[in-house]
Amino acid sequence: MDSDEDKEYDAILVDTSIFDRNGLKLEKGWLGKLTQFKDSNIYYILPDVIKGEIASHLEKKVKSSRAALIKALDDAGDHLFFDGSELNDAKSTLTDSREIEDISANRLDRFITNSGALVLECGNYVTVSELLQQYFENKSPFAETGKKKNEFPDAIILLATDKWAKENDIQVLAVALDGDWKDYCDTSTNIDYIEDFADALSKFNKATAPFAFLHLLTSKIESDDDEAKVFIDKIRNEVELYFKDFVPDQEADSYHHWESDGCHGWLSNFELVDHNFKIVAHGENYLVLEMNSIISVEVEGEFSLSHYDSIDRDYVGMGAIVTTTEAQFESEILVTVCGNLNGDLSDVDIEEVEVVNPITSVDFGTLELSYRDRDEYD
Repeated sequence: MDSDEDKEYDAILVDTSIFDRNGLKLEKGWLGKLTQFKDSNIYYILPDVIKGEIASHLEKKVKSSRAALIKALDDAGDHLFFDGSELNDAKSTLTDSREIEDISANRLDRFITNSGALVLECGNYVTVSELLQQYFENKSPFAETGKKKNEFPDAIILLATDKWAKENDIQVLAVALDGDWKDYCDTSTNIDYIEDFADALSKFNKATAPFAFLHLLTSKIESDDDEAKVFIDKIRNEVELYFKDFVPDQEADSYHHWESDGCHGWLSNFELVDHNFKIVAHGENYLVLEMNSIISVEVEGEFSLSHYDSIDRDYVGMGAIVTTTEAQFESEILVTVCGNLNGDLSDVDIEEVEVVNPITSVDFGTLELSYRDRDEYD
């Protein structure tokens, strides 16, 4: 069944699809907020099937990241890693270290420790006969059509979790992006389904002080209170620090061949989309708010232009240009507030602001040499 607004839950279950949606960033963002359950009375359930899927996906990420790193180092070889370079040992450490082979497993183990996850051994709660019965009777999460064999992991996870929840009289909130999960949860008395991870986390954060603070904050913002303006300015300052000298990928169009020579950017504008803030984590003297924002950045990029000489079969330099562009995007931000949550806005401070979906590339449009540049080239 779908989760009720005021229903209380004893445990949270997070599907692999949510980990993938959040880029497998175990240490930050919403996934990082799962650490709040370690010292709480809420169970964070991690079935061994999901643990295995996450481990497999992390290994693929590590392999692709390593390949990209090696390519980048090779591309920089002529200028950084030539014979006799002092950086050659660093390159060897980065590319040959055995720690890279173990990094995904160690990272997942650290995440389990930090989150206090209850690793559920599914084999202790579901049998092959139960699984096959669901399969042949086309019961959720097995669909009547399609490749039902792909749904075996989901069936194992949900059947095992459901049995564990019933045995322990536990109400579980399952977070996933899967219609088959939803169909199963609609028939379960112990598991509810939700797709929005931030909404799911907010359901576990109903302590009096944080919610009183949230009400105070939103009411002061809506009344255009001076303290609220100061509070938002502090958030803006943190966002400004976040984007200080950030370096996105450069994209552009040109009639000429172009190469990027580097860029740097900075914050140009920041505003909140609305006041529908969510508490996604909290402790005795802190809370983490999810806010929706519109962020604008300016970026200055340098480019080298050249044209292809068909006679010499080589590129001939035409000159360099520097151009500035602006980009705007929407992103959730996670704002960590510290201090006396029972006091006023002046009693708290902003400890950290994390931009959940920062811009990673900027399009500089069409690159052209100015008349001055053309004259110098001619």
